[in-house]
Amino acid sequence: MIDVIKKDIVPRLENDVPNQPNKEALLKDRFLHKFMLVYDRECYSPDFMIDMWEKRIACCTYNKYVKDLWPETEFSEYEAENEYGEKEIIRLAERAILLEGNETEDLPEPISVIEFEEKTEGNKIKITKKRTKKKRQIWVREIRKIRDNGNQTSILTTNYKLSIYLIGVYMFARWCQENFFKYAMKYFGLDMIISYFFKDINDTDELVNPARRALEKQIKSKNTKLKHLEAKFGNLHYNSELNERQFTGFNSKKAQLQEDISIYKNQIAELKANRNEIPAKISFANLPDEEKFKGVHNERKQLIDTIKLIASRSEIALASIIKKNMAKPKEARALMEQFYKSNADIKVDYQKNILQVCIHHQATVREDIILTKLCEYLNKTETIFPGSDLKLQYCLI
Repeated sequence: MIDVIKKDIVPRLENDVPNQPNKEALLKDRFLHKFMLVYDRECYSPDFMIDMWEKRIACCTYNKYVKDLWPETEFSEYEAENEYGEKEIIRLAERAILLEGNETEDLPEPISVIEFEEKTEGNKIKITKKRTKKKRQIWVREIRKIRDNGNQTSILTTNYKLSIYLIGVYMFARWCQENFFKYAMKYFGLDMIISYFFKDINDTDELVNPARRALEKQIKSKNTKLKHLEAKFGNLHYNSELNERQFTGFNSKKAQLQEDISIYKNQIAELKANRNEIPAKISFANLPDEEKFKGVHNERKQLIDTIKLIASRSEIALASIIKKNMAKPKEARALMEQFYKSNADIKVDYQKNILQVCIHHQATVREDIILTKLCEYLNKTETIFPGSDLKLQYCLI
């Protein structure tokens, strides 16, 4: 995914994103950026953030390795407003942290690096190591949001200009992407097969190795059973009131669980060792004959899915327009669905080059008022009907 962002997405954004600062402005302000990329933990990589900042592109993502909890006294309250105008209080805190990437050139002389390793008893042991390679480094902002149950979500960003409040709001608003795809998959059938045409797969194409996938499935299954056994073992508590027979049964049950846990751990270790010997990818030519298959012809599906995504985004945009005029903004999508089903007359005025769409009245005056305002908004766009010189105009009759 990082490779796709670097090669395909970033070059287009650098060319298409408006209002980017020029080179003089970037040289004058070392904290200024061209634009910001917001992405999920899937793309978490200090080296990627460093590469992007070298292009003066800011990044914002979730922190993948959160080990400690910040004191609750560090968090301050901020008032946030959602898309429906509802207000809520969020608690945020911020620190500056140093991220390290891959090693680069040799250091002139070794330097001492102090690390702390935490033991099971809760104690930390100080460990000093010698570093002979220089690592890529970048200072980033870490912003955390704390919930009522004490859970903390960590955000990392190289956007040094945006306020802590807006970083928190924008990052958590990213969930609308997941909600969008969930809605589109349910109502627009993104996963539906629209073509039964098949095509041959190139022998050089890299695919997931089925042998490794089978081992990963076994490891996942045994890990689930192991966690279940460890939970049972942890819930066993010695009671001083047990008689000799009960105490013997308690010890026997505990010993049996320990033996089962040990067996599962050994099996998992063996499976992981076998998995490490199998490559994650395999060329189609090297697949066993029973695993070979035909590929689906995707070009038609890609075109249809693009149309579906555009339709879905248009629906969201129209709902965003009318909800400003509604007492209950959450009902905007449902009202738009009602508008889509309304009867309408189409009239063409070739002298004025106008294509008029006359929508019939709705069930209530309130809905008519909202629809009229929507028509006025759309008319201001002066949209030309594709394939003609006719300007679209909407009205209510």
